[in-house]
Amino acid sequence: MSNREILNEREVWEEYGFTIPYLRRARRERRGPRFLKVGKLVRYRRADIEAYLAAHAVETREQKQVLPSPP
Repeated sequence: MSNREILNEREVWEEYGFTIPYLRRARRERRGPRFLKVGKLVRYRRADIEAYLAAHAVETREQKQVLPSPP
């Protein structure tokens, strides 16, 4: 696993499991993780991939029981 902050499609696929066809379709449809365009090159910031994953996290019942209730 690489510690680089800027990733290409293949690195995103290898490290996070987003397939290359999914990434391309998501870009075309203007959804999915944020990306950078440098000329013809497409790159992803690691922080943007992780923010996308965090935004799509689904809370389960087990997680709700573990969290303390607000005062």
